[in-house]
Amino acid sequence: MNGSIDSKLDLMARSLQEHISLARELNLDFLAQLLTMTAMELKIKLHRISQVEIDALCAHAEDRLRPRVRRESAMVINFPIRNRRS
Repeated sequence: MNGSIDSKLDLMARSLQEHISLARELNLDFLAQLLTMTAMELKIKLHRISQVEIDALCAHAEDRLRPRVRRESAMVINFPIRNRRS
């Protein structure tokens, strides 16, 4: 994209950010989500992020949110507690 289109996309994204803040202030959460998705789409185009890069980012985020399975590395032995001598 050329510089003129880039500057217009950037201006649109900045304007949307103001509307997103206002929507949140007015507790219009669903509207804020929609505007956020729109702003994200603009920024993706502006920064020329490919679908492959988006898919990789989503896969990485999903992996980080997945609970980790802890495996025992050794058997735990519960030794009897000894009484301390005074």
